Amino acid sequence: MQRSRLKARFRGAMKLLTLHMLSEGPNHAYGVMRRLGEVMGFMPSSGAFFPVLKSLVRNGLVEVEEVERDGRRVKVYRLSEGGRAVLESHRRQVEDALRLARSFKRFSESGLSRVFRVVEDIIESMGGLSDRQVEELRKAILDFEYRVLEIIRGGGSG
Repeated sequence: MQRSRLKARFRGAMKLLTLHMLSEGPNHAYGVMRRLGEVMGFMPSSGAFFPVLKSLVRNGLVEVEEVERDGRRVKVYRLSEGGRAVLESHRRQVEDALRLARSFKRFSESGLSRVFRVVEDIIESMGGLSDRQVEELRKAILDFEYRVLEIIRGGGSG
């Protein structure tokens, strides 16, 4: 439940962030992905990015033009007037999206993304664990959750 809410929030943020990156000037898809990576601390996968970009083009918020660069055809994306209007009318949400992106970057740079690898390890191991091991994991996760929330809410030492 929590993760799907974060995913939905991230997807919405990705649309606004892509528009924001294109407000800095026209760019090719990889250039936009690279800029997103600089802001978020990780480059989005093409599987996450391209559906967002295509949706923005389909909805008329981004325009695409093929140009020749170094002897080959390259698609260059630019913010349309409609995209500019969306950015203007959703200024607060854009700021929220930028805050979320900076949080992702700090989370990643702090090494805290290790928690995702631990969750993957737990999921992959579940089939071979005894009931006792599963119960120990459940207790460890509850202790972890309690401690993390305590730190976030200012009750942790340091």
